[in-house]
Amino acid sequence: MILLDTSFVVAYYNTEDNNHNKAAVIMKGLIAGEYGDIFITDYIFDEIATIAFVRLKNLNKTIEIGEAVNNLAKIDYIGKDIFEDTWNLFKGQKATRFSFTDCSTLSMMKKRGIKNIATFDEDFEKIREIEVVAG
Repeated sequence: MILLDTSFVVAYYNTEDNNHNKAAVIMKGLIAGEYGDIFITDYIFDEIATIAFVRLKNLNKTIEIGEAVNNLAKIDYIGKDIFEDTWNLFKGQKATRFSFTDCSTLSMMKKRGIKNIATFDEDFEKIREIEVVAG
């Protein structure tokens, strides 16, 4: 199992992104099933759609990206239990600067037992319990 972070998905769909080529290579492996099931959270989907729309200013292209992500990954929804865990993680961080969404990602990974994350966010490399695939 692997969870896709916003930074990875944005790099994959943005050919101008510095990490695009690396994301494209990794995506081939993901599609081939190298890591098994692919997940995102509803918060990550929110970030992807928001960033795509703000940067592209094109609703149709943003919808196209959203549909592709929706077809690629299973979406896990942040519920009350994950929200509470996320808030506590966010408040208690010391050596990291995770956004609230990133904390929700870590909480969901812990709950689902997901050990792999595709991301270009270097803060995730500080978490020993997970394996950063893209970073």
